[in-house]
Amino acid sequence: MTHKVALILALSAAPISTSYASDWYWGYGILSSDFSDFTQEDSEATSLTLTKHDQKPLGFSVFTGRPISPNFNFELGFESHGEQHSIGSVSGATLDVKTKTYAIYPSLVLKPSQSIAGITPFARFGFGIGWSESTSTKANAVGVFSNPNNESQTESGANLMYGLGASYQYSDNTAIRLEWKVNKDAQTDYINNIDNGYIERDFTSVGLQLVHNYDGKTPEAHGVPYSIGLFLGSSKTDARMSGGSYSGNIYNLTTGAVAATVSGSMTDDKTDTSKRIIAFYPINEDLELELHAVNYGVFKSRSSNLGITGGGNALTGAATRSVTSLNAHVGYPIELTETFEISPSIGVGLFYTEDEIYNNLEFAGVGGSDRGPQSTSTNVNPVAGLMGRLSLSDSFDVGLRYDYAHDVGHSSGLGKGSLSTASIGLISKF
Repeated sequence: MTHKVALILALSAAPISTSYASDWYWGYGILSSDFSDFTQEDSEATSLTLTKHDQKPLGFSVFTGRPISPNFNFELGFESHGEQHSIGSVSGATLDVKTKTYAIYPSLVLKPSQSIAGITPFARFGFGIGWSESTSTKANAVGVFSNPNNESQTESGANLMYGLGASYQYSDNTAIRLEWKVNKDAQTDYINNIDNGYIERDFTSVGLQLVHNYDGKTPEAHGVPYSIGLFLGSSKTDARMSGGSYSGNIYNLTTGAVAATVSGSMTDDKTDTSKRIIAFYPINEDLELELHAVNYGVFKSRSSNLGITGGGNALTGAATRSVTSLNAHVGYPIELTETFEISPSIGVGLFYTEDEIYNNLEFAGVGGSDRGPQSTSTNVNPVAGLMGRLSLSDSFDVGLRYDYAHDVGHSSGLGKGSLSTASIGLISKF
């Protein structure tokens, strides 16, 4: 998840009152996101003279939610964080970059059971699974930028999210709320000569929203006990990643000449943090359907030596892999006690893999950075899982699970390999 931004307006609508009002509620709003922590140096564009750097365009959100206890709601939202637009020039060449970013946010909302004068404060915890779309338009770029052609790129990622807010109940079934959120390490630039090669930045947002069909009460339990869990854990890939060594040139981006030739070993980091949301739904008395949306993080590889050019330090070999998936499992819950069960599961997953290979890099030099190719693939892979589930109350369970996916990735990128996660989560029962 990379760049986005916005400012706030209020919307109004007539209250809606139906039999659905005591169950799921829904809403929409506008938001302003602040990406000012992500600097020009982070994007390796210090050589550009910026004539436009718009970081606060308007964004919007839509969401749905449901109370699961007097003190907790579950919500699922979609946000568009607007468009970041930068225009810069150097040596007669112009670079025009536009980036739009979107995210899906599952989260839990913690609130008091009673409001004060119609006002209810709340805290939010969850994570975002998002993607960004960037286009770069260039003019007079031959001989200045290493790649003079126009480019477009899509990237995906995930981050932890937390926030604070307050809602005001101004009718029986309608509320208005104001909220501030932090997206932790949502902006990333993994290959750079700053911060030991990896940059991670937060961004914040402020939103104003209308909530409809909301009376603040906990609905009656359904006849079918479905549930939704948010899981956080550790992921590991067995893909080859770098292959263990690198060899390549470092170019001067102004002249195109080779500034240095270096070679050496690679260091692979094949682990990262996974974020997983699961919807559990009973098929019959013995089987359960599990629907997963998962981000496995970013796996990194980098050279152990640094090449030096007139423009500054350069990482001469590096690569990153990010993986997201949508999985469908069939689980077989086995009740061991009244409050604890284990559930093995098997299924298939649709895996989207992004491999970006960085070589021949010259950062902070004239013209910016020379990045290597991006290779993407979408594949269907078999998956399996094992979960232990402990009941904490009528509203919540805690789950501990291990998940495995076979041969994820592609040979044309950083290779195929098994993908495994171990995670713990809180499961909300509806």
